[in-house]
Amino acid sequence: MNMNKFSLLALIGLSLAACKKDEEEAPAPTPTPTPTTGTVRMAFTFMHGTNAFDLNNTYQDGAGNNIRFDKVKFYASNIHLLDDAAAEVAHFHDTYLLVDASAASNTFTLGAINPGHVHEAEFTLGLDSETNHADPTLAEAPLNIPEMHWSWNPTAGYKFLNMEGHVDTNGDGDFDDATDGVFTYHCATDAMAREAMVHIHADVTAGGTATLNAKVDMAMVLQSLNLVTNSVAMGGGPANVAAMDALVTAIGEM
Repeated sequence: MNMNKFSLLALIGLSLAACKKDEEEAPAPTPTPTPTTGTVRMAFTFMHGTNAFDLNNTYQDGAGNNIRFDKVKFYASNIHLLDDAAAEVAHFHDTYLLVDASAASNTFTLGAINPGHVHEAEFTLGLDSETNHADPTLAEAPLNIPEMHWSWNPTAGYKFLNMEGHVDTNGDGDFDDATDGVFTYHCATDAMAREAMVHIHADVTAGGTATLNAKVDMAMVLQSLNLVTNSVAMGGGPANVAAMDALVTAIGEM
């Protein structure tokens, strides 16, 4: 055998040995870790009594005036989840939700939680003072929405509750007359923040997703308001207080 053939065979032998070594030393696939936490979401459903709420429908305020909404939006934040013994099982302090009646969905992912039972959710309607007075131009969604901030009055901060629409002032059944009006409720200032709670029964499993369902009954919000007498309420006046207090009672278990 000449030297060239010997060299070629040697190279082939080395290559085969290297391939065999690579095959033998190939790392075993990493096993998928077993999940130890579940994911929790919170969902708000707008209702009017026992019926689904529709921005296009005509409703009555507490004085019997026909009204129609253009928008209903509010902030929820600082969410605590409690078990049957009232012990805290999760706290989503830096989670901010903008609940919007015009949105296709008001289901929000809160985050991870240990497996167990959630009996109750407690949260703030509005924002904490520090967040309320932070620069909205530097904020992420949903705190960067111009219509939810009093940009012309920065000391007031955000609008915790924003309700706008039309009112049938003359009572003729439509909203098109010159005598008909609009209503605007922009509830703002630190003093308008309210604490709300809702009983929610949900079991969280490892690797699973649990949705905490709450309703917002707009009939309960409207029953305390006269949108002809008090058609405009800005900031923290008596009508704003009434609206925020009513929103607390309007949130309940689905």
